[in-house]
Amino acid sequence: MIPDSKIRIKMYEKLLLIRESELRMVMLYKKGEIGGHVLPCLGQEAIPAGFSEALSSSDFVVTGHRGAGHYIARGGDLKRLWAELYGKKTGILGGKGGQIHLADMGVNTIAGNAIVGANWVLGCGAGFAAKQNGRGQVAAVFGGEASTNRGTFHEALNMAALKKLPLIFTIEFNNKQLWDNNDYVTAVKDIADRAKAYDIPGINCDGNDPDTVYSEAAGLIKRAGSGLGPSLLVCKTFKWLDSGANQRQTDEEMIEGKTKFDPVKLYAGKLISEGLLDKKTDEELRQKTAKLVDEAVDFAISGPCPEVSDTYSNVFV
Repeated sequence: MIPDSKIRIKMYEKLLLIRESELRMVMLYKKGEIGGHVLPCLGQEAIPAGFSEALSSSDFVVTGHRGAGHYIARGGDLKRLWAELYGKKTGILGGKGGQIHLADMGVNTIAGNAIVGANWVLGCGAGFAAKQNGRGQVAAVFGGEASTNRGTFHEALNMAALKKLPLIFTIEFNNKQLWDNNDYVTAVKDIADRAKAYDIPGINCDGNDPDTVYSEAAGLIKRAGSGLGPSLLVCKTFKWLDSGANQRQTDEEMIEGKTKFDPVKLYAGKLISEGLLDKKTDEELRQKTAKLVDEAVDFAISGPCPEVSDTYSNVFV
């Protein structure tokens, strides 16, 4: 199911906004203006851009480390996101979370946590909530392929399948665990085959094409919402940067990856070739996107820092 033209342009706008925000985050982090730790989703933007358009605003999203793109795609507050990156009181979590601990239930999104594999069981909890609410909600949980080797992944799949939770497990398969390729650490050749052990569907798709991600997600969301239970979607993609915004790929791998798999470049070309976008409009969208990020960064810089009295707010002891 290919989305209509309005949805496709909206997905492209999300692609641009995620790309611009993540590039700016990396630049300012390397300059020392942003503290803490960052894990960008550069190169993987098509997954949140496409999947988010298939979800309802009432649905739940849980991610692994690279969650800022998903938060943006879900319609999160860009200014408060940037205030959080700068550790400001006006941030999503009052400056206490940073990029790796984004959570905003105003958009039903937990966009990050610091524990590899914890996202899968948190997603399972979101699936339970969606089912128990009885309002037709579904949940989607995202993470990297290496974390499917953790026990939490298998426990979550087993429980979700047993209870027929309305949950889509989505693997952002970038084939890199720091320096190692996936086949160095994972015995199974095809991650989608792991679904067979739990008697649920396992599907591979092109994670660099928002149309494909949207189409596969829409089908699995419909299936989950109809009471048929969870599924596993593996989105093949390419990440530019790793932990701490460092490049782990060789220069040759980076050149090949950016040439063949850049979702922004590929989707822009696709929309232009189909007559849905022209170069003038594309440039206008890019300028609009840059301005949005400029405004968000300015908001963050000008915002107040947390006070000593904020130390124990939202902390339960």
